[in-house]
Amino acid sequence: MLDLKPTLCALVIAGSLMPTVAAQAATYYVATTGNNGNPGTESQPWRAVAHAVATMVPGDTTYVRGGTYKEGLIRFGKSGTQGNPIKLLNYPGESPIIDFIDANQFHRIVLQHNSGSQNAIGWITIAGFELRNGSDGIKIYNGHDLTIQRNWIHDAKISQGIVGNGTRILIDRNRISHNGNFAGCATTPSECNKDHGIYMNGTGITITNNIIYDNLSFGIQATGTVSYNSASHAGPEYALSHNWVIANNTIAYQVNRAAIVVWGSYLKNLRIENNIFYENGVKLASGDPQGIDFVSANSTGVTIRNNLSYGSGSGATAFIASWAIEGVQYTQSGNIVNGSNPLFVKAPSTLPASPNFALAPGSPAIDAGLTLAAVRVDINGTSRPQGTAHDIGAHEYNASGDVQPPDAPTRLSVQ
Repeated sequence: MLDLKPTLCALVIAGSLMPTVAAQAATYYVATTGNNGNPGTESQPWRAVAHAVATMVPGDTTYVRGGTYKEGLIRFGKSGTQGNPIKLLNYPGESPIIDFIDANQFHRIVLQHNSGSQNAIGWITIAGFELRNGSDGIKIYNGHDLTIQRNWIHDAKISQGIVGNGTRILIDRNRISHNGNFAGCATTPSECNKDHGIYMNGTGITITNNIIYDNLSFGIQATGTVSYNSASHAGPEYALSHNWVIANNTIAYQVNRAAIVVWGSYLKNLRIENNIFYENGVKLASGDPQGIDFVSANSTGVTIRNNLSYGSGSGATAFIASWAIEGVQYTQSGNIVNGSNPLFVKAPSTLPASPNFALAPGSPAIDAGLTLAAVRVDINGTSRPQGTAHDIGAHEYNASGDVQPPDAPTRLSVQ
């Protein structure tokens, strides 16, 4: 019989003497003065954001310097890990602009696994960018553990600001404005209700501290119409819309629909809390919903608490769609309606060129919100609460100097 003991002993000793090889996380840089032939260091940066995204592996971070980047498709095809996420960030204190070349070629940021869109992709952060003129802003296929934060996503020409499916996705402290096929709507009215600020399905979606305004249709579509299909979804949690939180957002001036729509029988346990709904349904009749609409109203576990809803009458005014039945489709408490203007610093009844949704002194939204574990800061990173309780909406008022300048992409920074 062959004696393996000496051989095994030798292997153990040899293995113990070999150096441990560990993957080293890399930090890369992109600048308008860079070159993709460079090593991607701070002194020798790359030129294209798409090049950086295609290069990164788990644990890598890319910082993008200020300036405008003319980009086509930017595709994340690899996952990070829980301990080693992939991060695409603005360079601290600078505000990069990604201006997509041609929306008709589906130029956008897309998260789609290289091994097929039915496979999960996750542990990715995208933060601190202005994204404009894409087909969408960001498109997600079966995403998980994603953070989309501190971006300004606007003027997507064909579809939504953020669209896709996944689980454990945080959409926080963004501005999402003027997305949708406005040109198509002008000639084909049936196109006017199809494009939204955010259009998502999946489990554990958290949407907090965003300013969502002037999108073609709804500000947020919470989609419960998608059933699980193993050929398309990485698991049931990537399809079925359960356990959402939509909190402390300011949603205003949606053109053809309300701030939020609750849609479909697969939507369960949705919390809508501490939001301001303001002058939505710009082109709708007065009796239509400007706050929360229901379509195929057979969702369950929808709770609507401590929101402020206001429409002056120039468009829609109703807080909740009249065809949804309280106690059946939803429950509600603590909401402020019946003509309580939120008193923004600069947001009249019709959309101005440069709105400012910070709360002015005397706003009924001040100290009127619930204390929510998911919302510890406001859109500017100010801790909540500043007064006796959390405020409603994306901004937290501070009596010692809360009047903010208009929200602009130059104010985005790493927090």
